[in-house]
Amino acid sequence: MEQKSPKIVIIGAGIAGIAAATSLLDRGFEDVTIIEAEDRLGGRIHTVPFGTKDVDIGAHWVHGEVDNAVYGLVHRLDLLSDSNDFSNVQFIADDGRSVPTDVGMLLFAKSGNILEDEQELKNSTGSLEDYLIPRCRQLGAQVINESDMLEAFVNWVANFESTIEGCDQLSDVSAAGLTHYKQCDGNPILSWNSGGYYNIIDILLGGHPKCVGPPVSLESRLSLNTEVEEIDWSGLIVLIKCKNGRLFKADHVIVTVSLGVLKEKYRTLFNPPLPVEKVRAIVGLGIGTVNKIYMRFPERWWPEDCSGFSLLRLKKPATTANNAGYPWEHKIIGFYVENCVDPTVITAWLVGDAAKEMEMYSDQEVLDGCYRELQAFLSEKYDIPYPEEIIRSRWYSNHHFRGSYSFRSVNTEVLQVSADILARPLTNDYNKNMLFFAGEATHSYYYSTVHGALESGWREARRLAEMYTFVPDLEWCPRSPGYKLLNLKVNSGIWRCDM
Repeated sequence: MEQKSPKIVIIGAGIAGIAAATSLLDRGFEDVTIIEAEDRLGGRIHTVPFGTKDVDIGAHWVHGEVDNAVYGLVHRLDLLSDSNDFSNVQFIADDGRSVPTDVGMLLFAKSGNILEDEQELKNSTGSLEDYLIPRCRQLGAQVINESDMLEAFVNWVANFESTIEGCDQLSDVSAAGLTHYKQCDGNPILSWNSGGYYNIIDILLGGHPKCVGPPVSLESRLSLNTEVEEIDWSGLIVLIKCKNGRLFKADHVIVTVSLGVLKEKYRTLFNPPLPVEKVRAIVGLGIGTVNKIYMRFPERWWPEDCSGFSLLRLKKPATTANNAGYPWEHKIIGFYVENCVDPTVITAWLVGDAAKEMEMYSDQEVLDGCYRELQAFLSEKYDIPYPEEIIRSRWYSNHHFRGSYSFRSVNTEVLQVSADILARPLTNDYNKNMLFFAGEATHSYYYSTVHGALESGWREARRLAEMYTFVPDLEWCPRSPGYKLLNLKVNSGIWRCDM
């Protein structure tokens, strides 16, 4: 067992990186540095003011309660709301017809139930598209008589499910791979009352008003706007070379960049190159693009009891000269209302190629496109004013992310790879563990979630702590007795919230 306090460098200041850093500091590690390519903390957690409240450009809901580490940190702090009500979504077709709300929501719920037969999913050898679509079509045919409306509804379900999985299209997803994911029991779509998902960053840093004890200051340990160009792990220390000319040295490095970045840069980022097993995991696991477009209107024009509008597309839009295929705006899944944002804000969701294409257009062009779709579907029922403001995500074109969140692809099964392989530390020629990996894509069963990313950061901090004898045993913290059970499970370090 080594005795000294080593030099640790964490690449990425998302939730995994911050979780690792704060846990290491709590355990007595003194020399911890975070390198971040963006100009902010949070990574794919990105909360911004919009209208009278905040919105989350990135991570959105807290998914479940039981065994959810995010929920465990915040559930007694009155930060979460279970008031989301999507039971009153209107299903509107582009020819003016509609599916009654109760029928549409019933079909939507039953289509979700199709994916609950774990044994049948495990036995499936094809894609999620192969598995879900025929069953959904058969289910819908029982209540929707018009064949064109049925196909429009099935296509909507496919696109909506793509936003859940984080894939560009369902044909990319392994049906059997769905069984790798573990859903936390409890409400799957808890929202933040205020402050958005950045609350969890504040809590980890001890900066939230409801936290006690001294805050963790990362200012002297954090280098923003610093993009890593090469990680040289060939010697006794790791050399991290950055595009701005800075050079960092470390005994150990925790890499928390997204799977999208690893896919794009694994050939040039690491010296020596990653072992074949690690590369196969990077190639085999999947990541797609899901984007949101928030629009603020002069006033609320939709009914108080309306949760939003799911768009059923029957017509084939004309191809434009500057656009291969259909324009991105004709792939908007729907416009939805949330209780925890400004009451004059509505949100459009896009996935896959359409989401990527949208990122290429200016804010004004995106606003115009959304407004055209609203008019095309809803102008006969509502007098829709032009939006006053827009804010949107661009997770693919930002080369610091290259996607939204990970999934188990068809290639995951073909290559027989797993998150465990992606998470496995790398040892150099001197038999020293040099590179550690964290982030949502490295979690075996909570991938694609914030709580998965959070746990992965704690996991790597714990892995490092086990190498050094100076680290105290932090099984629980008397400042947070309410978290003792959760802390025993994740062994994360000192909790900072007063229960």
